[in-house]
Amino acid sequence: MEENTTYKPFAYVDQYIPTEGTTVYYNTEKTRTVHKNDCVEGTIGNPITLIAEANKFVSTINVDDANAQAESWLNANAQGYANNIGTCNIRPTAWRGANPSCVLEPSTTLLPFDYMVIRYKWALGAGTDLDTFTGFVNTGIGTLDNEWVGFGQKNEVPANAAAQDSYVMWSGDVVDLTGTETCLINFKKVKEDHTNLNDIQVRMAAVWWSSKNTGNIDVEITTFLGGTMTKVDKDIINDDGQQVQQLNFSKNISVQGKQLTINEVSNIGYIHYSNTPSTANVVINY
Repeated sequence: MEENTTYKPFAYVDQYIPTEGTTVYYNTEKTRTVHKNDCVEGTIGNPITLIAEANKFVSTINVDDANAQAESWLNANAQGYANNIGTCNIRPTAWRGANPSCVLEPSTTLLPFDYMVIRYKWALGAGTDLDTFTGFVNTGIGTLDNEWVGFGQKNEVPANAAAQDSYVMWSGDVVDLTGTETCLINFKKVKEDHTNLNDIQVRMAAVWWSSKNTGNIDVEITTFLGGTMTKVDKDIINDDGQQVQQLNFSKNISVQGKQLTINEVSNIGYIHYSNTPSTANVVINY
């Protein structure tokens, strides 16, 4: 393991001698859990918790200021700490080749985030021109439910909104033998405009337009905290925010056809987002 140049140990309190008569305040215990994120393709890092122990950061202002120092320390060090001591494990998927059988992909709980980018990826031999369906279900809001983005559907919801102001956005059609179709789910915007929604569900589906071979694809889910989202060509990127997680799931898209409805294509799975504490559960269906 290379020497860690990011993780810094506690030192402030040990070196601090308060001036006589000065009132000082100390932090309460704070924690930050992140996944090791420097694993090779096909593996996933385990979650690691870094602890800012109580009474390690000092302030002459108040406890909130001491806690803010602890949170800043965690922000700066948690990922380096996780990468240093975490482990990489084989993703618990039963297949990654031409012959899918009895696929077992457990539901995955995500860390808190604001934005989610879903990338539907296919390699040579899978098929030609994957078309995707991504959108909200079961919100009870007519302008959200079953408003799919993708080829032949909508480009974004609401129409003509920029990425930062959209609820869901599709980056554009890819018709090649290999490729990636990308969608943004802007949970931050949905929460701001629909404060009564405690749980938000997103459905994912896909179909081969031109031809199907093995049908195997990967679904890459990346989450971000903070920053702003921008559509760039046929991708959607985060500026000035923090990437929280990136997970990959395998899926076989068995249906090929043109101008099909979402109920006629291959269902991929669902994302169940909880408004409190801004996290989600990913369920890939097989």
